Amino acid sequence: MKRRVNLDVDYAKSELKQVREVYGNTGKTQAYASRIAFSPKEFDPQNETDQQKTLDIAKEVYEKTYPNQQIALYEHIDTDSLHIHAVIGAIDLETGKKMHGDWHEFRDRLVHNTDEIVEQHGLEVTQPDPNRTEKRSMAEIKMTERGQSTWKDQIRHSVDETMGNPLIRDFQAFRDDLKQKAIDVWERGKGLTYQLIGTNYKTRGTKLGTDYEKETIYHELERRQEQYQETNRDTSTPDTARPERNQSNPNRTTELSRNTDSATIDSQNSPRPATETNRTDQSRSQSSLSNDLDQLVAKQREEQQTVGTDLTKRLRPISETDRKSQSEDRRSAEKDKQQPEKQQRNLEKSQQPTRKERERDHGPSR
Repeated sequence: MKRRVNLDVDYAKSELKQVREVYGNTGKTQAYASRIAFSPKEFDPQNETDQQKTLDIAKEVYEKTYPNQQIALYEHIDTDSLHIHAVIGAIDLETGKKMHGDWHEFRDRLVHNTDEIVEQHGLEVTQPDPNRTEKRSMAEIKMTERGQSTWKDQIRHSVDETMGNPLIRDFQAFRDDLKQKAIDVWERGKGLTYQLIGTNYKTRGTKLGTDYEKETIYHELERRQEQYQETNRDTSTPDTARPERNQSNPNRTTELSRNTDSATIDSQNSPRPATETNRTDQSRSQSSLSNDLDQLVAKQREEQQTVGTDLTKRLRPISETDRKSQSEDRRSAEKDKQQPEKQQRNLEKSQQPTRKERERDHGPSR
C-alpha cells in the first residue's frame, strides 16, 4: 500500500526529478530515506485495517515533520511487524533549496513528532534500550541469522579493538590506529563517519550504535587523557609530608622555647648565693683552661723548631753529596766526548800509508 505528500506516488521518481530541474538544483542527493516500524503486539501485518491505520499514522508524522517536501510512503508486510518506508525529496518546495542542516536535529524532530502522534492514537511509545550499544538494520539481522558477517561488523570490531588499547588517549591516535586496520574515520557535523578504505562502504557512527558515536568516543578519550595527566602530576609532585633536614619544626621550636622559659624561671627562683658560687667556679675553670691552651701552643712551637733544625741538618750532607756526584758526572761526560775524537785521529793515522809504501807507489821522494 502507498501514500503520498505533495506528489503522485505512482510517478514519484519522475516528479522528484522535475522539481530538481525546475529549481536548477540537480546535485547528487535526490532524496532521503526513513522508516517507521510498529509493534506486532498492536498491529497485525496481514490485517488490512491495521495496514490502513499505520499508513495514515505515518503520513501524519511525515507531513508534520517535512511540510514542504515531496514524500512517498510505501508499506511493507514481509516481516513480523508492519513498517513504512519514506522517500523524502531533497528540495524544499518553498525555497527551492536543498534540505541542509544538522541531521541529528532532523532526526530528533522526527522522533519527537512520531512519539507525540503515536501517543495521541493511544499506542505505546517505543522506549530506547539503554543497554543497546549496537544498531542493526534488517539486512544485517538477516545476514547475522545466516551466520554471515557484514562490513559494518568489521568496522565495529576494529573500533572495539582500538578503544581496547589504553594508550589511545586522543582522536588523532584513535584515527591512526584505525587506519592500520583499513578503517578511516572523520568528523562530520556533530557525528563521526566510518569508511572501509578502498571501498565505498561508509556509515555514520549513529547507525553502528551508541558505542561508536562521537559523544561516546570523545568522552572516553577525554577521560583517559585526564587520568594520564593526573598520574603524571602525582609522580612529579615532591613528597611534602616529609620535612626537610634544614626545615624547622614549629612544634619542636615551641617545646624548646617552653623548656627555655622554664629553665629561666627556675634560675630566677633559685637563691642568689648559689648563682654567685657557680659564676666563681666557671671563671676558675675558664682560667685553667686558658693556661692549658697556652702551654699546648708553646709546646707545639718548640716541636716545630726542633723538627725544622733536624731537617736542615739532614739536608746539608745530602746537598753536598749531590754536588759531588754532579761534578763527577760532568767529568765523565767530557771524557766520553773526547774518546771518539781520539779514536777518529788514531783511525786516520792508521789509514795513512807508510813511507815505504809511498816510495813504492810513487818513487823515492826528493
